[in-house]
Amino acid sequence: MNKSTSLYLDLLRIFAAFGVFFGHANFGWFSNNLFPGDLGHKFVTIFFVLSGYLIAFTVDKKNKGLKRYLIDRFSRLYSVVIPALVFTYLIDFIGKHFNPGFYLPLISPNNQIERFILNATFLQQIWGLSTMPSSNSPFWSISYEFWYYMLFAVFCYVKGTGRYIGFLLISLLIGIKILLLLPVWIFGVLAYKFSGKYIMDERIAKILFAVSLVAIVFFTFYWDFSVFPSRFPFGKAPLFFSAKFVFEWTYGSIIALNIFCFNAITFKFMWPVPVSKAIKYLSSVTFSLYLFHLPILIFIASMVHYNKSSYVDIFAILAVTILIVIILASITEKQREHFKSLFEKLFEMFAKQKPV
Repeated sequence: MNKSTSLYLDLLRIFAAFGVFFGHANFGWFSNNLFPGDLGHKFVTIFFVLSGYLIAFTVDKKNKGLKRYLIDRFSRLYSVVIPALVFTYLIDFIGKHFNPGFYLPLISPNNQIERFILNATFLQQIWGLSTMPSSNSPFWSISYEFWYYMLFAVFCYVKGTGRYIGFLLISLLIGIKILLLLPVWIFGVLAYKFSGKYIMDERIAKILFAVSLVAIVFFTFYWDFSVFPSRFPFGKAPLFFSAKFVFEWTYGSIIALNIFCFNAITFKFMWPVPVSKAIKYLSSVTFSLYLFHLPILIFIASMVHYNKSSYVDIFAILAVTILIVIILASITEKQREHFKSLFEKLFEMFAKQKPV
């Protein structure tokens, strides 16, 4: 992947991560609607497209087989997921001790142990389930991501009848909700695949890139839609976060088209080296920002007296939150190699097991 495309994808990832961050900062328990409406879910769509694109690229350019694929995916997820679960439990425990009334409407009082187990095993969104670990609602999308990884593994590494059986078994396990947003992830895969197979006229690519970029801004900040909203209310049963699936398909396809057109443009603006390094660094902490920010915001809001209508107060708290996330990310990102070693040992252990 060339540097300009890599930087562009990093910018999209930063845009998505901070979009979720500011979306949650707009909730009434934190601020008095100082930012555009509830946009967080739209930015997760960007993550799905980027994930499909980057996983397709990784498998295509660095294909080392199913074992390495699974180790890489497990280690990437668990290096942040496990610390985020532990952190969420601890910070919510402290917050509830000092201000239980604040946390009461934000956390379900029932079955928290089971909720943490479901989120640690990526089962939190299968079929009729939609559960979060304590206050950390962004965990919903991690279940989607994980099962898309598994479906793609079946597609890439299982041949013949086994591929169809694998798809069927995973689909029966995860249910319709997760499958409904699978096309969004696949759009990212197709954006990568088509970039290598089809050459678009550069003039057309520039026009479509500009048009798609305007469309992304329009859909992100000004409009979305839902099919049968009374039957499928967003965030509630039966489809929960997949209720706006038609909008997600539309929005995701535009994002994928935008990336595809960017790849077809030969002249791309080159950022100064310091700016490029800053973009790369911010991009490297987006996963941690996504999974750590909400419990931190809730904790600060429960413990600190501030003016919810003051941009100065709000941005000061957001800056502190980002600083905490950066510190946490410096720890979690270093754990990936340890998780790789752990999963390599687990694979070796299971490989040595002889059937009885």
